[in-house]
Amino acid sequence: MAIKNASDLLVYKKSPADVAQVTRIRVLKASPLSANGTVKILNTTNGSGNNVPELETSVSSNDGSTLLSRIKNTLAANGYTGPVNNTDDGDFVYRDFTNTFPGDVNTLSFADGTAEIDDGAIEVIVITSGETLNSYEPIAHSTSASISFNNDLRDITTKDSAGFQENIGGLKSFELSSDALQDINADLDFKEFYDDINERNEVIIKFAERDSGVRWEGSGYVSSLSMDAGVEENVTYSVTITGTSSVVKGTY
Repeated sequence: MAIKNASDLLVYKKSPADVAQVTRIRVLKASPLSANGTVKILNTTNGSGNNVPELETSVSSNDGSTLLSRIKNTLAANGYTGPVNNTDDGDFVYRDFTNTFPGDVNTLSFADGTAEIDDGAIEVIVITSGETLNSYEPIAHSTSASISFNNDLRDITTKDSAGFQENIGGLKSFELSSDALQDINADLDFKEFYDDINERNEVIIKFAERDSGVRWEGSGYVSSLSMDAGVEENVTYSVTITGTSSVVKGTY
């Protein structure tokens, strides 16, 4: 007989959709380069999520608007979208470029080509970090996990029931809960569940084995959340998610 190790069963929550990175490129308006020539764009990410070590763009007019427009043309052909026009920012002009591939990506940078970039003439600012989120994450540092199913029976006892109560099936429901050690650096912890309960977010959850086997998956709402912080004790929290609609049983 194969005995299941309880450590292999965890409560998981599905993260939101992947996030595309948004990068602002600011270029000095007046003479950003030592002379006309080429500039290298390093570590871009194409639309398939692959790293492109080096691209090159050239300018024939040493001014920020022209250089930024040429950068835009090069990036647009290699997995980025951006506005048609530059935005004036005092001594600089800028555009915000969005990766067409959503998820964790490299932050691009610039290097000298045949022209040298003057100090501080090109700035790269990450406005929104790319994140790969569209996946299930286990509750971090879980110490217990449970799932329960309920069937509210309806009483149909009559005078013909020979003195015994008779029932038929009624509303079905399910509930998942977990206790965990709190870690401020964890991907899925008390803070995320607080946001869910505070904003009344519907969450997608599952109770599953760590690697392979059976799973129960459905959606629900965080119905209770508590944290305990005793003197000289580990900080722990408990979360309960009450299901809404049906639960699906499956295997990997």
